[in-house]
Amino acid sequence: MTTWFDVTTILAWQRPAVGIIRTETECAGYALSEISNGADIKFCSFDNASGFTKVSAAEVAGTLKRISGDHAQATVGILSRQPHKKALETQLKEIALIITSRLPSRVRGVLYQAFQRRRSAIVEALVSFRHFRLALSLFLKPASNKFISNKTNTSLILEESPFKKDDCYISVGLDWDNKDLPYLYSLKKHVGMKVVLCCYDIIPVRLPHLCVGDVAAKFANYFSDVAWCADQILCISEYTRTDLKLLLEELGAPVPDMPVIKLGGDILQQKSPETSVEVFPLLEKKFVLFVSTIERRKNHEILYRAYTRLINKGVENLPLLVFVGMPGWGVNDFLKDLELDPRVKDYIKVLSNVSDSDLVALYRNCMFTLFPSLYEGWGLPVAESLAAGKYCLASNAASIPEVGGTLLDYIDPWDILSWESELEKYITDSEALRLKEKYIKNGYRVVPWYETAESVFSNAVKSFTS
Repeated sequence: MTTWFDVTTILAWQRPAVGIIRTETECAGYALSEISNGADIKFCSFDNASGFTKVSAAEVAGTLKRISGDHAQATVGILSRQPHKKALETQLKEIALIITSRLPSRVRGVLYQAFQRRRSAIVEALVSFRHFRLALSLFLKPASNKFISNKTNTSLILEESPFKKDDCYISVGLDWDNKDLPYLYSLKKHVGMKVVLCCYDIIPVRLPHLCVGDVAAKFANYFSDVAWCADQILCISEYTRTDLKLLLEELGAPVPDMPVIKLGGDILQQKSPETSVEVFPLLEKKFVLFVSTIERRKNHEILYRAYTRLINKGVENLPLLVFVGMPGWGVNDFLKDLELDPRVKDYIKVLSNVSDSDLVALYRNCMFTLFPSLYEGWGLPVAESLAAGKYCLASNAASIPEVGGTLLDYIDPWDILSWESELEKYITDSEALRLKEKYIKNGYRVVPWYETAESVFSNAVKSFTS
């Protein structure tokens, strides 16, 4: 029996990893390490023109290296570890000091003061240049069309797939965007293979108003297709499993085996402390951190409103509030508010396209983290915060309490007065924050990503060989 792991999603991905992408990359990295130990695991991808095709291990390894930036995945033994590099700002500062040291002291002093007053402008210029260079690179070398889903209807030939009888196919990616599940179902019946798919949440069905477009009917059909196609559906929380089971029963769809897997939170152990020129200056300041795609469901606005209340109240020594995430759907007005509101100009900063190494540095150096989401299938940033030993002010919605258990106090995501009160408490009471961190250190067990990946593969194999 060959186990096939689908890497369609990450082959086309051109940005830093987010939750689903991280799951697929970590599972792919685990698969590479298992292949080196003799496991019968192969990779595949799908497009509507040619169906499923085999992908080489070397191509997968290169993809993992690209997504992780300058740092190799810890689970991929064949990728070399990158040497530590100084942040660009530090390098430029050293060069400037060498040059100015040769000038007369009076001139050197004037230049130093001039540069200090313009430090922020210089840093922003360097960041802009880096982003321009990245954009130019992506423009000149776009993702291969081979791995971008083509929605045109084509007639795929069942006999041309790489799968054999009793093989096991696993996918944990963005299947609603780039898979043809009716074709996969036909292929499964034709070949006699097993299929394992994954459910992260059913948000588009339960909360369609928080998603782009009219998605409820589309995703109801998708989940019904998943249920008919899959021998096993991996769920990332008990809450997700319960939600999905109720939905499938409502739809009259079959309810296959649905084991729960826990997502990892150990990126701190995997990454080196290298920091970019954009993030490096923040580490010298006090700040609180919210890691999430910026979209309506994540509820950034409650933090914006709570912070303006603290500012208006005159709370002293407010730390910087850092939002880490790419802008999503339905937040243009919110981002414009952040840009134009003079009250928060010096208090709220938005960072996009943050690398894993920068994310590690931000987790390690923040005061505490925030997660006010309205609904989650799991809540990966909460797990990452706890893995860093940092307290998280988290929403009590959906699956989020499963992540932190009794180590965290949870807040109604709509209760602005509670968010204001709890923010002020942990900003001003260092002893209360220290006690929370002590409980986390003694009571939280970090789930390593290799354990997540191991459960993905072992659940499938055990289910189909028993």
